[in-house]
Amino acid sequence: MVEFPIHGDRSDIIARYLEAVRVEPLPDVAVFPELFTTGYVLQQLPDLAFEPHEIEGLGIAELASEEGVWIVAGTFPVRTDRGLVNRLHVFSAEGRIVFRTEKAHLFKQMGEEEVFAPGSPDGIVEIQGIPSSAIVCYDLRFPELSRKLALQGSELVFVPAQWPAARTDLFRCLLRARAAEAQVFYVGCNLGGEHLGVDFGGGGGVAHPSGKLLEGQDVADGVRDFDIEHGDVRSMRDKLSCLEDRRPEVY
Repeated sequence: MVEFPIHGDRSDIIARYLEAVRVEPLPDVAVFPELFTTGYVLQQLPDLAFEPHEIEGLGIAELASEEGVWIVAGTFPVRTDRGLVNRLHVFSAEGRIVFRTEKAHLFKQMGEEEVFAPGSPDGIVEIQGIPSSAIVCYDLRFPELSRKLALQGSELVFVPAQWPAARTDLFRCLLRARAAEAQVFYVGCNLGGEHLGVDFGGGGGVAHPSGKLLEGQDVADGVRDFDIEHGDVRSMRDKLSCLEDRRPEVY
């Protein structure tokens, strides 16, 4: 989990993130925050946005292939025929983009809807043998989306975010809640440092299917390493299966 501040131009920022992926111990999966190359400079985003094909040329694919690492590359502002979207990309260990999804819920208090079009969330991708999916920042407040992904089979959900430090406790609380209600893993990766006068400070975490936060190890400044046991999803569901105990007919 890489949680750096936004400093320099986007090529410098991407270079720092890619360097962090190589920090030992080499991870199976590296995760970046939401809009980690630009932040929320909303009025500038139309000019800073990427064409869809440009994402493959940022060096992320090459690094993933060279090191054999999966990379959940946060999100980028991307131009589409629907307008600008806040899009997440997953690069496989072979260096291919194998999954894309978009932020579904726009944070109107920041004026996101003036710049972005509401995204179209995608389904499931298998990462290291684990059925996985992703939501973006504000999406975490909407359990309906998380439940849909769980019912589709997701057992590991990535949440790149720019969540202010003043609400870090809430961010972690929601990660824990979403994890516990479906007995899955939730990985929240937050922006580090300050941006536009707001303190973010990293502070993401990994929520276990039990609802507890896992202890990570700091391996470099702004870089933390976590170990997860995929079998814990089945172990928790053998004890208590919230998905099986649902009663949709009364909801």
